[in-house]
Amino acid sequence: MKRILSILALSLFCTHLSAQDAIYSGCHEKKVTSGMKPTIAAKSTNAIPEEDYYDVKHVYFDLKLSDTSIFVRGNVRTTAQVVAPTMNIYAFELDAALTIDSIKLNGTTLLPFTTIGFVRKATLPSALPQGTTFNIHVYYNGTPPTGVGFFTGIMHSVSAGTDMVFTVSDPYATKDWWPAKQSLQDKIDSVDMHVTVPDYCKVGSNGLLQSTLPAGAGLLKYHWKTKYPIDYYLISLAIAEYSEKKSYMHFSNSTDSMLIQNFFYDSTNFITAHGAKFDSVSLMIDYFSDLFGRYPFWKEKYGHCFTTLGGGMEHQTMTTIGVTDTRTIAHELCHQWFGDAVTYNQWDDVWLSEGFATYAEQLFIEHWWGVAPMKTFRTSQYNNVMTLPGGRVIVDDSTSINSLFDPRLVYRKGAAVAHMLRKMAPQDSLFFVGLRQFQSAHAYGMATTTDLKNIMASVYGINLDVFFDQWVYGEGYPKYTVYWSQAGPDVMVRLVQDPSVPGSVPLFRIPFEIRLKSNMGDTIVNVYNDQLDQTFNFSFWNGMNGVELDPGNHILDKVIGTPINVTEVTKLKLNVSPNPTTDEWTIKNMEAGQSLKLVDISGRTVWEGSSKSTTIIPARQLPTGTYILQIGRESKNNIQLVRL
Repeated sequence: MKRILSILALSLFCTHLSAQDAIYSGCHEKKVTSGMKPTIAAKSTNAIPEEDYYDVKHVYFDLKLSDTSIFVRGNVRTTAQVVAPTMNIYAFELDAALTIDSIKLNGTTLLPFTTIGFVRKATLPSALPQGTTFNIHVYYNGTPPTGVGFFTGIMHSVSAGTDMVFTVSDPYATKDWWPAKQSLQDKIDSVDMHVTVPDYCKVGSNGLLQSTLPAGAGLLKYHWKTKYPIDYYLISLAIAEYSEKKSYMHFSNSTDSMLIQNFFYDSTNFITAHGAKFDSVSLMIDYFSDLFGRYPFWKEKYGHCFTTLGGGMEHQTMTTIGVTDTRTIAHELCHQWFGDAVTYNQWDDVWLSEGFATYAEQLFIEHWWGVAPMKTFRTSQYNNVMTLPGGRVIVDDSTSINSLFDPRLVYRKGAAVAHMLRKMAPQDSLFFVGLRQFQSAHAYGMATTTDLKNIMASVYGINLDVFFDQWVYGEGYPKYTVYWSQAGPDVMVRLVQDPSVPGSVPLFRIPFEIRLKSNMGDTIVNVYNDQLDQTFNFSFWNGMNGVELDPGNHILDKVIGTPINVTEVTKLKLNVSPNPTTDEWTIKNMEAGQSLKLVDISGRTVWEGSSKSTTIIPARQLPTGTYILQIGRESKNNIQLVRL
């Protein structure tokens, strides 16, 4: 899911790179494995204990709606199997604004029920034993809670003179428009969606359109069906005076093809302006299929229902979208793998969906627009993450919408984690091998961060506990002060790490690159930083003019100031004693009248003065640590002083 909440948010989070977009247009612990579902599942945030007594197999909708109102009338039949030892209460969630006309067991037996807020409980005539398959019909009507945008459930809006009604149930708003079990762990095996609407409307939904039949004067009934397992919040519908656009895409190195089905309003103007962007989704599907494995719902379709939604929502096989930039289109498409086919097991792991979908934007930009625009985009995302020192990728409060969909942490830092995990691979291709294994192992089920960690560790052949502990479960990022010097071919690079939240991660252990810069040609060296204060030595014959930490900007880190050239004292023919000291430093043979500045490792000035033939620099009042004496106004010459 990708939210665009305002013009400001648009500029910060969904910047539309119009020039590149035009170029491309030319062309947000698992108990089950593949397809299986758990028995007594862990509850969702809004769930109640009795909801865990049954496993949903099939949901059959028979609804009446229009494009001008969110008033809903109809019935929903849930077929389920008892997984508790016995079950005498059928519990579900439906907002109190909706009136239940009746509840029937197996189509005949009327059930008494109670309502406390959105919690509805129907009492069965006798307890059903474990393994019993049953179905519950809930007949209801009413006007759901109103709202605009995400987290509303169902909404009505008007654009370009076109009325529309559409649903967005993420994360807990399914109950606003149909009687549901809101549990991530209980994926629904299949869904039939029957919707009766005015005959000038079209309905878009999950899966494949089975039929469109007359349903009385001026009415049509649409029947959509999906046979793939689906989580409750990914079931959707959109109703408007749509124009349908269909095509077929073909997978590379295969004779297989797949339906692409889009629903647009104001079709002539819209398709002229934006049709090429949505047509390009075929290329995106083929590209992501190569990276992550075959598009998981290829036997049904992929498509979009265009609405006034401020962003996009990755409804399974049919994204609801309200923007036209191809980067957002790519983001929502990636969710079909990360979030839909493999859903996070608990809401605190939502980064497995939003982080990877946000990282897919980088993959998209690099593949079609080039490396330079991608690096610019990644740098802007990293900079946003580091506007604040703390915050975790794992969600601490899954009852909070703002925490669940925090763009800085869940989306952007999640994407940073995905990229850094890629850089941990012994070979770059192994990152995508691991992601394909992750998709295969948990296809149409759920997964946790631990599941991802274990699969990637197995593929890489290395332990990833430290990586996940510091980047996913820990807070912050490392800040570095960098010192360097060169004497002949001998190069010294010293890194002083300052974690932004040392109480959470006292030391980031990171492999990264350092560029040794020279007018005669640069070179890249690889290091592993596993100390707060660490010195690396290299041989490099070219005369250096600087160093650059993490030149590819692969790591979420910040360099404080400019790397400091610590020229060797012998080169300056100075005599410094004692060094280290507890009292003062005495420097002889210094040219008189030069400006002097003593700075600590954070770059803060702690003393200033002018040089004499014998210069005394006080140290007694300073904390223990390393200091840099900058000599001259341009500070081209520096010496390192140590206070014990």
